[in-house]
Amino acid sequence: MSQYANSPVICSLIESMNECIDPAGSIDDFYRLAFNVKTAQGFGLDIWGRIVGVNRNISIPPDDIDTFGFKTIPQAFTPFNNQPFSASGARFAAYKLSDERFRLLIMIKAAANIIHATAPNINKYLRMIFPEKRVYFLITGHMKGRYFFEFIPNKFERHIIYNLQLLPRPSGVLIDYRESPPAGIFGFSGTGFQPFNQGRFA
Repeated sequence: MSQYANSPVICSLIESMNECIDPAGSIDDFYRLAFNVKTAQGFGLDIWGRIVGVNRNISIPPDDIDTFGFKTIPQAFTPFNNQPFSASGARFAAYKLSDERFRLLIMIKAAANIIHATAPNINKYLRMIFPEKRVYFLITGHMKGRYFFEFIPNKFERHIIYNLQLLPRPSGVLIDYRESPPAGIFGFSGTGFQPFNQGRFA
């Protein structure tokens, strides 16, 4: 009724009900936690993983997982009472990627799904995957190409390169891979390689 239009009690009840049923907050949360891949978390990234075709669980341990192991094994395992036992080499072993690692894997797979595999495009793609490292794609002959890494890839990078094979492969082109960190290689000035008598020829 018009005489109750400005009733403070009725107005406060209506405002409280509006806050309860207003979908704006839920829509914002859905956009932030699931729809926007750059800010998605948990289940949102799992949905994106299914869309692009990658899984959060991988068969090799990421570099940031510490495990217990024997002294004779070369990896930096920790002693008793510090970490769980290493499952390296077990067929059933699966490790769950963190949100940040999984988001990177999703972006890499999404780009691999749509890239036009020419040498310039592949090199742009490599700069996206390895922003702080030197890696490039070379045309080495007729229908031949090479991925050249001037570093030794870590376990997560190896999973992307060799297990998932997410690096683009132009149709009909024979691809090989070279890993050559600059520390032990002789080369020209400005390349980051070593001077005379300090390294081997690449």
